[in-house]
Amino acid sequence: MDRESYLSELAEAYQGEVRGEAGFAYLAARAEAAGEAQAWRTLARLEAETRARLEPLLRRHGLDTAPDPAQQAYGRECGERRRRLGWAGAMRAMAETLPDFVRRYAALEAAGPPEDKPGLAFLSAHEVALEEVCRAVLAGDADPLAPVRRLLGD
Repeated sequence: MDRESYLSELAEAYQGEVRGEAGFAYLAARAEAAGEAQAWRTLARLEAETRARLEPLLRRHGLDTAPDPAQQAYGRECGERRRRLGWAGAMRAMAETLPDFVRRYAALEAAGPPEDKPGLAFLSAHEVALEEVCRAVLAGDADPLAPVRRLLGD
């Protein structure tokens, strides 16, 4: 991956975290079940933490770290679509899209310079954790958020 492509992917990944945080926060605010609200808040915190870990990388490369209001709005739109699907439906929908992000972020991590590796590794790991959460929810696991809590150090 050339430098221009790397920087573009990095900036897109960052705004993807902005979008994800907004979507999960939207879902948390509208969840009817307390457990689901807490789960969505935990996922929003994961997105916020991932974004925070990417900020130094973006600054190092002279990229903008301001959250894009259009991405925040799109995240809320995605949140509304997922809300209509219900908890399990939202997990199924996420499970369908996450493999592409897992591959994309693994490629970004592989292409990044050594000084960016820690942030990129967390970016990759957070997508894997989200994928594990979806599988665990759909399998009826009693503690589906365990992968996220481990990643966050909880």
